[in-house]
Amino acid sequence: MTDAAARETELKFLVDPGAAGALFDALPPGTDKAARTLVSTYFDTDDQALRRAGFSLRLREGVQTVKSLAPLEGVFGRGEWEAPAAGDAPDPDFVAGTPAGAFLGEAAPSPRFRIQVSRRVRLVERGGASIEAALDQGAVEAGAHGGGLCELELELRSGPTAALFDLARDLARIAPMTLAFASKADRGFALLDGLAPAPRAPAPAPVLTEAMSAGAAFQAVGRAGLAALAANAESLRVRPGPEGVHQARVAARRLRSALSLFRPVAGDAGRAAVADELKWLARELDAARNLDVFIGEVWAPQARRGVAAPEDRAGLAAFGRALLAAQTRAYVQVAEAVSSARFRALLLEAAAWLEVGPWTAAAAPSAAERDAPAAVFAAQALTRRRDAVVRRGRDLAGLDAEARHRLRIAAKKLRYAAEDFAGLFPSHPKRRRRFVAAVKAVQDALGAANDLAFSAGLAQGVALEGGEVEAAFAAGRLAGAKAGDEPRLLAAAQAACDALAKAEPFW
Repeated sequence: MTDAAARETELKFLVDPGAAGALFDALPPGTDKAARTLVSTYFDTDDQALRRAGFSLRLREGVQTVKSLAPLEGVFGRGEWEAPAAGDAPDPDFVAGTPAGAFLGEAAPSPRFRIQVSRRVRLVERGGASIEAALDQGAVEAGAHGGGLCELELELRSGPTAALFDLARDLARIAPMTLAFASKADRGFALLDGLAPAPRAPAPAPVLTEAMSAGAAFQAVGRAGLAALAANAESLRVRPGPEGVHQARVAARRLRSALSLFRPVAGDAGRAAVADELKWLARELDAARNLDVFIGEVWAPQARRGVAAPEDRAGLAAFGRALLAAQTRAYVQVAEAVSSARFRALLLEAAAWLEVGPWTAAAAPSAAERDAPAAVFAAQALTRRRDAVVRRGRDLAGLDAEARHRLRIAAKKLRYAAEDFAGLFPSHPKRRRRFVAAVKAVQDALGAANDLAFSAGLAQGVALEGGEVEAAFAAGRLAGAKAGDEPRLLAAAQAACDALAKAEPFW
């Protein structure tokens, strides 16, 4: 009853409705299809079983479609199964015949949200490729929640993938276009969650299998990181907040860590260029994240407890005003960064390099490492990183604050690698969880000690910039009150390092 699973490789861009027409008109001449209005209804169970399993179920114009929400192949390659529909609800036999059917059980899907768009389509030829460009403008409606939608999709029908990116670059010179990984279904589910139609999430776990090459594993890890970065940056543009800053910063750092980890596999000049841009973005987010943490963990608890002396209350209030002003400036910096042409170029060029960069060529210098089994590469990389963290963590008392900070970064990179490589070593899930927990304990303990040293400098800098003497005194008192915690924090960090040394590898 079902068609064989198709694979669609596409680039999706968020565009301003006011520029959408100009972008479509800037496409190369081709064959235009008649504009039409599409109304899609998405179905799921009450507990969102399909969504949790990574699928969406759509009914549109008499066609029922199951799609995988996560990319399966390529930048935006997704599994897709479809068949004619006889009524106003999906056919249970059709759904049962797709991979999504295994997750439904006896539950019957019902309508969850509706998407209506006006679609213009043009089929163009570019660089030996046939590409379908579709401009969708409309709205997403989920109960009482709703939001606008304006997307330009470039789908590769045949030919080289590089031509898809070349066309996208040409169009990006006409008007701002922001690469997006979220599907229309993702946006509907975000509205169901009570969010603006801008999904925000931690980096999704990459889907790795034992049959993969090291190069394929790198692409899977990179796609997951790019998807998280794009989604959280969009969330920041729509609804700024500490969690969005944190998740976007983590996504940028995880991508940089992956570039470092896979350097033997993809070590061409493009890797350094992407790493530099990710470093820029992380710096743009740093001030907001550091202030969010300081305000939430140091200043706010002290303000809630209250102080007895009037001069202390005045100083704490002055310091609070200085912190708020600094935080406001930091969030302006964040908003400018994730809305900038530089950020849009970062997403597009990182995706292009990941998919068709020089390192993917048959005769690339690193071809042997790229085509080696992913599990072999991962085991060697994890062993190397684990040994380095254990060796440097044997005597924390002999390390200065900067060396402890570098050790914390090394532990963080080890945790990212252990989490990303989980699918390559399915035989020991409990051992893997224990190992990741041990590494995280090292990272957290060292982080607490690092925050103690960093907080004093941050507090004084903010207070002095505010120009109020009382604020500077309050900042000094807050930093001094925390200084006595250092011996306890370092002891906890040493215990965590010792525990990691005994943790059994899962690879």
